[in-house]
Amino acid sequence: MDQDPDPHGQAALMLCESVALILIERGVVEKAQMLEAITGVIDVKREMAGTTESVVVSVKSISLLQAVARSLSAAPDPLRTDRPA
Repeated sequence: MDQDPDPHGQAALMLCESVALILIERGVVEKAQMLEAITGVIDVKREMAGTTESVVVSVKSISLLQAVARSLSAAPDPLRTDRPA
């Protein structure tokens, strides 16, 4: 039986994604660094699966984090230096 999504969690995730996009767009942080941070969280969630939380929770969390990573990957990266001039 599926529960309704947590509105607090949804709002927090949307806010974090928005802040990450602003930081990337304004050149405060490189996109690659932000994506590395998300990858690190995904790695931790995989380690936690079945130990400190249920596998179902971990899988759902990882799926959400991967969606955020895809969104950030599509954002322009003003700090990228390997673009042709």
